[in-house]
Amino acid sequence: GIWRIIQRRQHLSVSRKMDDAGDHPMPDKAEEPQDITSPESPDSNVTVPGTVEDEEEFGGPVFSPPLYRQRYQTVADLVKKYRPKRLVDFGCAEGKLIKFLKPEESLEQLIGIDIEGEVLDSIRGIIKPLLSDYVQPRPHPFTVSLYQGSIAECDDRFRACDMVTCVEVIEHLDPPVLDAMLSNVFGHMRPSVVVVTTPNAEFNVLFPNFQGFRNSDHRFEWTRQEFQEWAEPVAHQFNYNVTFHGIGAAPEGSEHLGCCTQMAIFERLQTSDEQNPVVLLGTPYRLIAEAVFPYRQSTLSKEQQILQEAQYYIRQILQQRSQSEDSSEDVAALEEFSIPLDVLLKFQGLKRICPDVESLRFALVGSDSVRLNQEKSAVVCCIDKADEEEDCSSLMSDSSGGMFDDAEDDNTCMQHYFDNLRTDTRESVLSMTYEEDWV
Repeated sequence: GIWRIIQRRQHLSVSRKMDDAGDHPMPDKAEEPQDITSPESPDSNVTVPGTVEDEEEFGGPVFSPPLYRQRYQTVADLVKKYRPKRLVDFGCAEGKLIKFLKPEESLEQLIGIDIEGEVLDSIRGIIKPLLSDYVQPRPHPFTVSLYQGSIAECDDRFRACDMVTCVEVIEHLDPPVLDAMLSNVFGHMRPSVVVVTTPNAEFNVLFPNFQGFRNSDHRFEWTRQEFQEWAEPVAHQFNYNVTFHGIGAAPEGSEHLGCCTQMAIFERLQTSDEQNPVVLLGTPYRLIAEAVFPYRQSTLSKEQQILQEAQYYIRQILQQRSQSEDSSEDVAALEEFSIPLDVLLKFQGLKRICPDVESLRFALVGSDSVRLNQEKSAVVCCIDKADEEEDCSSLMSDSSGGMFDDAEDDNTCMQHYFDNLRTDTRESVLSMTYEEDWV
């Protein structure tokens, strides 16, 4: 079975110790998260070297961005895809993934859980709101919490979470703890999505003079086949679908080894007969710190919010266009031009509250201050030079100035807009050539 494979690997491997750093130096503590140590581990009171976030420390392949950032970005992309409201990150250690996920707009509760209470107590500061969170409040409540607890132990407070992440965690767990983790996460918590990442043992041959595991606290490191042999029965047992992915591509010529990190995404299957009785098991986790973020509750309808935000960006475009007339005769010659709705939707502030072009079109159709073209695919702007300032101000008479204005991203969007305008002034509808630069 899979555990016999693990035990055989543990017997054959030579675990690296801190004193043996020579060829494979461990990164400084400040650059590494603390390990999550299982309560059953005999060394649970001993400080173990942190997980190597950047496998480049071993030599060999170079990752750009660094591998640990690729892992965090992958999780952030999944948060954007699934849009969870409550997310639990097990083994959060120094809170780097928590910090990375704080800007995600869908989240209402972000919860980090780790067995090491002292580590959590030392990172209270990173979960607090920034000045920008007060300048630009969220549109809904948001709380970040840190709890001390074991992944093997159930806590009723987290049954209703939407997503669970276990980033480079399971390889630190002894077999009994890993089994208990399955019962807790998949059986008790039952989130909609579970994300698990772990090292790909096949990739280790690319690290020169490498022996053993990537960290002295690892209980095992699996090949891709072994990972799948573990994950697929878990998915079947707990009624999930599982897919496998890689993070940190191998260099050219080594693609057959797979990526440096392997990832499983479990998606819970919705079935009509899934009506398990609720069994309350207590609340053993200890709250270490909690930060409540400011938010702004709007009294406007969704359509009014979208209209207001769209008007703000239309005004910005008109003002920028007016300023560019002195340096561009071609732009000045255009008295009427159109702003495609999909271009407007590239601006971050509007994109946050407007899910698609159809919702934007619906909000704009009933407005007296915004005129759409015949196809209702673009906003038509007409500037009377003799009175352009009055036109701009009247267009925006009901605007607040952008409730969710992201200055840096929006300035970039604006620059792309006018670069395209200057390169093809003959087109009344502006086409955006490089959409990926707007994201």
